[in-house]
Amino acid sequence: MEDDQRVDMKLNEIWKACRKIQDTIFRYGYDIKKDFCEHDPQGKGLISVSESLFSSILGKYKNVIGLSDFELREVTDYFRLRDGRVIYRDFCKVVCDEGGIKNEPKDIASGLEWNDPLHVNVITRPEDRRQLCLILIKIAQFAHLPLMPYFQDYELISQNVGTVTVSHFSRVLRFMKIPLSDKDFLLLLKRYMKDSYMVNYVAFMKHLENILDYLKTNKLTDNSMQIIQNFPGKLIDLDLPELPPVDGTNIAQRVFKDFCNHPRENKDVCEIIFCLQKHVHKNRIRVREFLEGFDLLHTGTVTRNQFERALSNMGLGKHLTQREMGLLCARYIDPIDTNRIKWRIFEDEIDRVFTVKYLEKTPLLEVQSPPKYIEKMAREGSLNWQEASESIRNLCEESLRKIQIRIRNRRLHLHPFFRTYDKLNSGHVPCKITNQIFVSNGILLSNDELNSLTDRYGNELGFNYKHFLEDADPAEYAIPKLKATSTLHTECPQTNETPEVEKQLDEEYIIKLLTKAKRQAVTKSIPVIDFLQDYDRHREGEILEIDFRRALDNANIKMSPDEVNNLCKIFRSPKRGCCILYRDFCRALDEIFIKLEISSGDNEITAIPLIHLANLDCTECFLNFEERTICSQALMKLARQPDEISNLSSVFKDFDHENCGSIAKNQLIRALTVREMHHMLSSRELDTVFKCFGVQRGIHLEFNYREFLNILKILHETCQVKRNY
Repeated sequence: MEDDQRVDMKLNEIWKACRKIQDTIFRYGYDIKKDFCEHDPQGKGLISVSESLFSSILGKYKNVIGLSDFELREVTDYFRLRDGRVIYRDFCKVVCDEGGIKNEPKDIASGLEWNDPLHVNVITRPEDRRQLCLILIKIAQFAHLPLMPYFQDYELISQNVGTVTVSHFSRVLRFMKIPLSDKDFLLLLKRYMKDSYMVNYVAFMKHLENILDYLKTNKLTDNSMQIIQNFPGKLIDLDLPELPPVDGTNIAQRVFKDFCNHPRENKDVCEIIFCLQKHVHKNRIRVREFLEGFDLLHTGTVTRNQFERALSNMGLGKHLTQREMGLLCARYIDPIDTNRIKWRIFEDEIDRVFTVKYLEKTPLLEVQSPPKYIEKMAREGSLNWQEASESIRNLCEESLRKIQIRIRNRRLHLHPFFRTYDKLNSGHVPCKITNQIFVSNGILLSNDELNSLTDRYGNELGFNYKHFLEDADPAEYAIPKLKATSTLHTECPQTNETPEVEKQLDEEYIIKLLTKAKRQAVTKSIPVIDFLQDYDRHREGEILEIDFRRALDNANIKMSPDEVNNLCKIFRSPKRGCCILYRDFCRALDEIFIKLEISSGDNEITAIPLIHLANLDCTECFLNFEERTICSQALMKLARQPDEISNLSSVFKDFDHENCGSIAKNQLIRALTVREMHHMLSSRELDTVFKCFGVQRGIHLEFNYREFLNILKILHETCQVKRNY
């Protein structure tokens, strides 16, 4: 047994020395076989003089390779025959298979060493594998933006063999605006992390290409790279927070319960379906995704319990009583099997709120989405004013007339009072607040008059003050007057100057105007959309013109007032004259970052990045294969005590007086000694870790401790820790 262990140790030393030689050949492109062939004119693959010639040829590269005399002797003895000759042909096959490598095309991202370029880690839990597939599909929808050039820019500078650092990988995803939570990003690192501190972007891009090919082959995406509606599966939206749904029955009545609610009883089936269509259209719900999972055999039917569970998952169960649920089930019951529900017929009727089925057969049919009966449908909790009694209607009209006289005589402006209590900008306030506003403004009404007003303008959300103000005081509250009217121009003397002719907004002038804004956005590195979307609280894609002007000023986009006026004319909303389509403006500015080209052979449009992401890592921190292996083992040791356990960050911050994120090497040693972690690493491992996380500060190399602590945290959370050493 002892002899076998010695043989294994000797073979390990020989293989380690061969890997050193192999690493140097691939990095510097040495042709060692040519040196051996000069002493073998007959091409037998043997050096017939002695083993000293073999050692002298390898000795020329000893300092570059980093071979010791002991390793050189071991390699020579291993390839030496009994007669003293050395079989260099087998040595070249092991170290450099030049015949196979020269014939293969060299790719910058194929790997410069004998490692698997598609190396990935194994994920054991099935729920993690499913979540990872959903994440990759989510990222693949952004594949119309090129990701590979950003990784290849890093490859040209740092030469990291098909891998990038975790920080650069995170910067690329953030730069391309790919939405990922912290948990999803950790799952990606758990899958594609290599050597404990690098990310294999070659395997990551290969998997994205496979997903795109699968989606295109099976025609599961539309022209906008979105998953089609009849996708055979349920794709979760990864942007949603991981919070459990609100578990409560009839939450609307519990929160907005007020004396203005008028719940309708004894609804018929048509009214129930109209309410469901309105809810589905408002929340953009795909009915098929909630019911198709229960129909495993694709028979078009589900059980009654499954039907009720699907409606509850859609958020419709809290709006339906047992009687209304029974009416729905009776409408869609299967005549053959009375215990099952025909869900496909239910889906077709509900989806009419979006479009008409088999629309391709009637191309001249005009579809209105939503239909008029849904658009004009009263909100739940409101009283049908057409069916109200005549006494209530007369009392409401008398109350409105009294309020109009009060507003006109005292010059009241009630809109700011209601807006103070409308924090969500829903157009509704509680009914009790309405009475307080009336009393504070001197509008005194009796209880019957208040009840008549709440019967007309009240619903489940409260008192609809916007509708009330349109009837009581029809002033233009929401439309700002940008040009104030002035009466002084009649008294001013008339001048002989003719007014300047309004400049025509031709195509050339628009291009010059946008070019000026683009130049300032590029030179100042300004994310204009961050300043604009803060004013769009409800994410409608439109903001007020005064907010648009204020955002351009905050973004330091210097333009004259006339140019800003012309920009507002170009991007003005066709629906609301006082609003600007700021997303169209930002999309026009994005052309400075991405160039769209149409290939001549195909009609495919490819996006080429014009501004690339800068590489922030040091060019002097390249690690070869052996150093990466040593660094990986050292980080796995240190990951047993991350910052949450050792509190290394506090010691590092004490040394970092300038708060620049880097410290010197002796300060790193002192910090590890204070936390009693210095005994985990040898001097060589410490030097390798310092070189891995080194950054250039002036003429010295310093240690990036923030990235170091982040890597330890990731290794600890992904369980890539060396347990026993």
